[in-house]
Amino acid sequence: MPLSIREYLKLGPATSKEIQLQTGLSQTAVARQLRNIGDGAIKLLNGRTPKYALTRTAFGGDDKLPLSMVDAHGNTVLAAYVRPLAHGGYYVEPATGMPPLLLGESKNGLYKDLPYFLLDLTPQGFLGRQIAEEMSNQNSDFPTDPRYWNTNHIGRYLVSNGDDLPGNFKFGEQALLRVRRKPVSTSEDDYPELAESVMKGVIPGSSAGGEQPKFTAFCGSRLAHVIVKFSPQGDNDVARRWRDILITEFHASEAIHAENFPAAETRLIEKGGRLFLESQRFDRTGEYGRMSMISLQSIDAEFTGLGSGWPQVLDALSKKDLVSWQHVFDVECLWCFGRLINNTDMHLGNLSLAIEGNVFRLLPLYDMCSMGFAPKSGGEVPPYHFVPSEPKMVNLPDGVAHIKSMAWNFWNIVASDDRISAEFKNFLSRGNPIDLM
Repeated sequence: MPLSIREYLKLGPATSKEIQLQTGLSQTAVARQLRNIGDGAIKLLNGRTPKYALTRTAFGGDDKLPLSMVDAHGNTVLAAYVRPLAHGGYYVEPATGMPPLLLGESKNGLYKDLPYFLLDLTPQGFLGRQIAEEMSNQNSDFPTDPRYWNTNHIGRYLVSNGDDLPGNFKFGEQALLRVRRKPVSTSEDDYPELAESVMKGVIPGSSAGGEQPKFTAFCGSRLAHVIVKFSPQGDNDVARRWRDILITEFHASEAIHAENFPAAETRLIEKGGRLFLESQRFDRTGEYGRMSMISLQSIDAEFTGLGSGWPQVLDALSKKDLVSWQHVFDVECLWCFGRLINNTDMHLGNLSLAIEGNVFRLLPLYDMCSMGFAPKSGGEVPPYHFVPSEPKMVNLPDGVAHIKSMAWNFWNIVASDDRISAEFKNFLSRGNPIDLM
């Protein structure tokens, strides 16, 4: 018995001739029935012969989920519709002015799973686990750890929280209908209380990735959206070690700025028995403005699939004309610098790019610190020890000496900072690590 058009398209996209063959219908009848299905049947460009696919509803919404982008002035502009497909996967249906990069590596907008730029918005790290626990309390179907969320969990979360995600995307109809709310203004005097709230499971601000305790805030007097990391309260071994690491992050940012590489603007603040490292967000501007931000991890998964280090992925993107050669150079220099300051946490999720027309643009560096000194997961604080390995730069071998000098200056400045612990100061008094190579 011949299949109906709906039954056949549930198996996957098909051309008109393929539909005719499987259903026994004429070309005219197929065209008429496709028109009757209406917007639920979408036409996919496939060379000269288009294919047709059937959509489905998803995430508690319909089969046409709006994807919007917020500009630097806070204006929301429809970029595309995400269309869940009956046979599985998703189709990004462009709206006027949509950046072509949203169509993915295939350039046809078809994805086997959620598009890479949405998967990047899944809650992660320290705050991500708190968000997952809150979602689980509201709906027991949600695992308490976001690493175990499936596509349906992620989609439902994004639709229900789509108006305040990292970067500048808004997802789902609800995000478009909500009234824009003025951000709650805080000052550094509020940081100790906010830190206490975070440690008790309260989630101030929007999600930010990473394992270290942190919160997001809006400093109204400066019109600045910030991410604030903080050390444990008190003066035990763990607290002192995290203070030292936050201090290295501040000085690393200063060292990167001094050489005109892009890095987040940071400040150190001591209050309430904690040290706070405040980093200005580069995916927010003014009260309501937002900027594009997508992790290198998501971009790599879609466009290169290397899963390796920053320099290799940027080099591969450059060969596809997706980033400029200057970005390849900058990233290799920063990678080299990180290795010389004992940053053992330079994974692909710790570097982000922005969409800029048909290419990606490197965003300021963040989380650049001496993470190799961090306490172990069980609370053990290892003795200070670090001898850098001789760095090798593939694309700019002559630049090694300059980056070594940059790292040498970093260690000298850290050693002269009165806020570091006696143990750290004693370690650095034995000599600059760069001289010990």
